[in-house]
Amino acid sequence: MISATHYVLDLETMGKGPHAAIVAIACVRVEQGTITDSLYRRVCLESSLQAGLVMDASTVNWWLKQDAAARAEVDGSQSSVLLAVGMHALDSFIKEGNALVWGNGSSFDNVIVRSALDACGLGNLWHFWSDRDLRTLLALYPEAKTLPFEGTKHHALDDALHEAKQLVMAMNLHQTLRVGGIV
Repeated sequence: MISATHYVLDLETMGKGPHAAIVAIACVRVEQGTITDSLYRRVCLESSLQAGLVMDASTVNWWLKQDAAARAEVDGSQSSVLLAVGMHALDSFIKEGNALVWGNGSSFDNVIVRSALDACGLGNLWHFWSDRDLRTLLALYPEAKTLPFEGTKHHALDDALHEAKQLVMAMNLHQTLRVGGIV
């Protein structure tokens, strides 16, 4: 599995459900166990809402309690793209249809991206069987959770890079155990 191409998604949203309004999207490519590229787009909240995605008050209130650097990435004060532009950028970035696509939770990032793709009239960028859940993997290899975080928490790119590093560490731990005959 370590030799596969992996994509680690991280979103910042204004909701928690499958149709949450996206305000930032990041994706990190991992090839042969190495981080090779990344994508980051701030997304105009209004365009997410116009596409039919939704926000909820509890998430907005949560954002109001985050530090200024994190809020600045999602408050509309910096340049952003329309949701459709962000989804097309993701489409161009995910080059391999057989890649494994990781979200942090089985019902969040990947599910919301699929809803956004549908809202923009785009097809799926990966096969449903390529969905992967980083939270589950890290429960199996909790040592990978000890990696120090670099950057701003709740900044989609910083989060995605951190999660990609955790993924690589967990896969290396798994590979070491397999080679050692334990798994």
